[in-house]
Amino acid sequence: MVDFNKRSFWSFTFKDILAIISSVAIPIALAIYTSIGSAQQKQQAEKKQQFDFAQSKELRQQTLYDEFINNIYKLDKDGYLNDIKNPWAFANAYYRAAHRQWDTIRKADVIQFLKEKQLIGRNNCTNGCKTTKLDDIIRLSELNFDEVHLVSETGILNKLNLQCTSFEQVSMSNAEFTSVNLNGVSFDGARLDKAKFVDSSLLCASFIGANLTGAHFSNSNLSGVKMTEDQIKQA
Repeated sequence: MVDFNKRSFWSFTFKDILAIISSVAIPIALAIYTSIGSAQQKQQAEKKQQFDFAQSKELRQQTLYDEFINNIYKLDKDGYLNDIKNPWAFANAYYRAAHRQWDTIRKADVIQFLKEKQLIGRNNCTNGCKTTKLDDIIRLSELNFDEVHLVSETGILNKLNLQCTSFEQVSMSNAEFTSVNLNGVSFDGARLDKAKFVDSSLLCASFIGANLTGAHFSNSNLSGVKMTEDQIKQA
């Protein structure tokens, strides 16, 4: 014999349970969905913020670079880069003020610009060693060039020309020179720990008093280099 009262009771209880579950599950699902949506929005906002910061930083670097080039142009136009203006105080003031704010990419770009403009490396080092004694208009001494990469765009086909440049007493830790003409360059008193010289020419280069701890020379011409036995052991 079927107990209808009991059956009705269990039927009512099951529906009641479903109602309870539904009333609880839906808000939970909405909360989870909202939480996920908020997390995604936050992540997107952070990415945009990082992108905007990177863009702002890049714009700042480019502005500093452009301002320096413009200042050098004006000095050159007004005759302030002539030999009679030695020690070229204005040019060096502009350079050092900008240098302290540049990233490693701009530092490398400016070195190439200075060489092309004959503001550094003005001596004749065609045969490797210096044959003249001209002062660099822009002085690189005592500046920081850590982790700067100086690389020829065409590799060994055409070495990047930095011959006769004075890098005396600069800091170039972890710097890299790849396919660079460094003939007659002076690194006297420089910090070159863990620096790398690859496929480069260093004829008559000078490393007097330089720190070469962990420095690496690979497939580079070191003929006539001024380097002590202790420095060779360091590298």
